[in-house]
Amino acid sequence: MTFDQSEDEIQAHIDGPVQAAYEWLQAVVDERDFEAVWKLTAPERQRTRARAWLERNPQLVPAADIERTIERLVRGTAPEPLRSGFAAAELKAYVESFGHLDTDQMGAASRPRVIGPDAELVLLAQLGQERMDFTEPILVPSVMFLMHLVQNRWLVADPDYRS
Repeated sequence: MTFDQSEDEIQAHIDGPVQAAYEWLQAVVDERDFEAVWKLTAPERQRTRARAWLERNPQLVPAADIERTIERLVRGTAPEPLRSGFAAAELKAYVESFGHLDTDQMGAASRPRVIGPDAELVLLAQLGQERMDFTEPILVPSVMFLMHLVQNRWLVADPDYRS
């Protein structure tokens, strides 16, 4: 197995899906900004998350209105307090999962991990700011993000995405 990569390969990966994953993580951990997180989230993941929240809270919307409400949550046009309740619950769930991380100490695995059409797995590890070159396989604790290229933008995707 070889670990050689050109600087161009590394930079394309870092400037693309890695940067988007890092910005998403910063929006959660550092900024606690749901709107920024949502803009960096792929539409299929937005729908999945909206559906899951509504299923956990069936008293909020009549069953006949679920699909329309999901689309309104995705677009950000759901009425208040539905929209703010959803945003608060989502951000809280993300902060509980990732809030302990120090984004200033996060680094990316540089090897692209293409897993499908317009999809790549990004690994961010809390190892510090210095570049590390691993010469053989090593286990590194990391946070993984499935990234999906949607209309020329890398976004955090749902594991069940469809291109």
